[in-house]
Amino acid sequence: MKKILLIVFMSVLLLNGCSHSPASIVDYGEDKLKVYTSFYPIYDFASKIGGDRIELINMVPAGIEPHDWEPGPQKIAGLLQADAFFYNGLGLEPWVNKIVGSLESQALFVVNTSDGIQPLYGCLHDHCGHNESHDHNHNHGHDSKHHELPDPHIWLDPNLALHQAELILNAFKELDSDYADYYQENYEEFREQIEELDMAYSDAFKDSERRKFIVTHFSFAYLAERYGLEQIGISGLSPHSEPSPGQLKEIVDVARQHKIKYIFQEPLTDTRFAEVLAAEIGASVLTLNPMEGLTEQEQNAGIDYFSIMYDNLNQLKKALTE
Repeated sequence: MKKILLIVFMSVLLLNGCSHSPASIVDYGEDKLKVYTSFYPIYDFASKIGGDRIELINMVPAGIEPHDWEPGPQKIAGLLQADAFFYNGLGLEPWVNKIVGSLESQALFVVNTSDGIQPLYGCLHDHCGHNESHDHNHNHGHDSKHHELPDPHIWLDPNLALHQAELILNAFKELDSDYADYYQENYEEFREQIEELDMAYSDAFKDSERRKFIVTHFSFAYLAERYGLEQIGISGLSPHSEPSPGQLKEIVDVARQHKIKYIFQEPLTDTRFAEVLAAEIGASVLTLNPMEGLTEQEQNAGIDYFSIMYDNLNQLKKALTE
């Protein structure tokens, strides 16, 4: 797959004459910046900060889970004509690592929005060769890096989402300095909303006796750490991995021990294991959304980062307080 993507990329370079305008404003109708993002949360942050000054395109199509997605020639051709490209990093978009050097050589302003963030670590398929309980967030730090991967789901911690937004802000101000105040005002509004969201989560769980919740895969480590919660994952960092019978039994035991009444499934992923586990322990299934992609219907309905995060908050409150 890596070779195929590189061949596609080089072919597109040749078709474009291996040239690109410098990273400055090009005439895209009233001198808007042409901006590409790698997947939905980054798209939403860029939209909120860039506002009317940018023409924004998201790489991953609506309703598609981004972990294993690869761009085709048309997507790459469009990306090469952009002024800026923002991505999440930490392994969420493996295809970016294959072409990022070439993108930068084309004078494309490339921003890894996880730069400067200390990552948590987890198992890709929940098979790290250790015998630790599932009753944790799988956040082991640097001692486990030899058999674990960085967890990319940083946007689910509002404070880390704000860090990503700040990097996007800085890029816009550098590329479009005449409108720096406009971008700053949009960012300040975003920051105020983030602070309100963070306070809502902090208040919701500060006195909660229940702290553990079961999710389809390890998406919520950053959120759990921020608010003193503990996620129990049915599978590892990959939403496509499948737990062994022994791992399912361990989760069943933990769920019964802690009288867990709800199992969280996720949009865009297989719900089988959540439903099997819920049936085994007599629990109900709720949805907790890691926001890895929105459907067209959700986008048209005006659903965004904040509405999803508040929906997640209400679902977590239901699971941890009832």
